[in-house]
Amino acid sequence: MTNALIASMRRAVEAAPDDVELRLHLAELLVGAGKGDDAVTHLGVVLVADPGNRKAHGLMKRAVGGAPRHPEFDWEAAENDLRA
Repeated sequence: MTNALIASMRRAVEAAPDDVELRLHLAELLVGAGKGDDAVTHLGVVLVADPGNRKAHGLMKRAVGGAPRHPEFDWEAAENDLRA
């Protein structure tokens, strides 16, 4: 199922390359599927368009191995707690 979904998302991004949210969703799927190298390219495009995108920053860390994958842990909430 994930590979079919990723393939569909790739086609959607090809059809709408400037859709940041769509590209971000594809990158999230790629990271979740262990395809961080593929996700980095998409995340780079997202970050050029929206340099402050916190979700993209978090996914980039995961994609390059900067943070372990723990789907049940909310990394963004933890970062917010540390900032407060």
